This record gives sequence, C-alpha cells and structure tokens, in this order.
Amino acid sequence: MAIKAIIFDCFGVLVTPGSKALANDYPKFAGEISNLDHQADYGLISRKEYTQALTNLVGLSDGQIEDRYWKDSSVRVQSSFNWAKQLRQAGYKVGLLSNIGQGFFNGYFSDRERQELFDAVILSSEVGIAKPDVAIYEIMADKLGVKPDECVMVDDTQLNVEAAKNAGMRGVWFINTSQAKEEVNKILESKGA
Repeated sequence: MAIKAIIFDCFGVLVTPGSKALANDYPKFAGEISNLDHQADYGLISRKEYTQALTNLVGLSDGQIEDRYWKDSSVRVQSSFNWAKQLRQAGYKVGLLSNIGQGFFNGYFSDRERQELFDAVILSSEVGIAKPDVAIYEIMADKLGVKPDECVMVDDTQLNVEAAKNAGMRGVWFINTSQAKEEVNKILESKGA
C-alpha cells in the first residue's frame, strides 16, 4: 500500500515543550508535573487548572509560569516545520496528532499556520483519548481520509510509535529532524509512494 499521509506529534517533534524545561528546573516535582501533563492531555483539567496546580506545586505565580514556560521555553523546531511544509507541497496529507491539554494548542500555531501545515489535527483533550491508545490513531487516519496502513506516524516517544504500528501504521521514532526525515524517506521509497 502506498503511503499517502505523514502524521506528526507536536511536542518533541514540532515544538520543544515548556513542561520539559519546568521539570528540569524543578526535578523533585518531575513526577507530579508529568501527572498534571497527563491530566491536561486527557482534558481532565483545563489550562487554567493546570497552571494553578503548577503554581501551587513549584511556588511560582501564574504569570511566571506563563512567561517562563509557556511563552519562552516552548521553541519551534523550524527544521520539522519546514519538512512538514515540504511533504504537503509534495502531495502528501499531513496530520498533527498530539497529547495536549485544552487551550494550549493555539499558542503554538495560528489558525493560518494550522490550515497551511495540516490537513487534519487531532488533539487528545478534544477527543478524550490520548496516545498510546490505538483508537486515536484510527481516528486520525479516518479524519485524513486514508487507511492506517497508508500512514507514517512520527513521534518522539517510542511507546507511541509502537502503538501507531499496532494500529496498522508505519512508525518513526523521532530523535532529530534529519534522522526522522531519512527514515521516512526510506519508507516512502520502499512503499512506492
């Protein structure tokens, strides 16, 4: 089956997340920060509740959390952005599948960028399912209008790559853009895309 769609994870692939910087700055709270991330990813807590819980945990104000970790510490991986644009221009459908809490996504992509970069976007907090649940990959393929075996998932978490494979997709574990791009190109060449 020819590959028709490339699906990108957001954090760790397109954006370096502020929550990693927060956990690095407050290592004794890394487990609690991770737990709050998961709650936000599943839509169990709002962005406001998430930020308030972090302020209570680490002792910073809401404004300090916003300024230091959501605005300044989340950095776009421009090489991955460029790659996504190239794939879409080459005729592939490009999707974004991310575990992300409500209210966070718009801070990373404007509506215009979202339309220019992606044919479909699935956010865990909006569907109430998060990676590595196989169902979220199936939802993504359906929204793109392709079969799972026509997709390649690019993710920085190996567990999520394995889950994508369990859903019938090809998977590439993202370490850096050049490595992931090389692996995806091999898949595209071998699948006759």
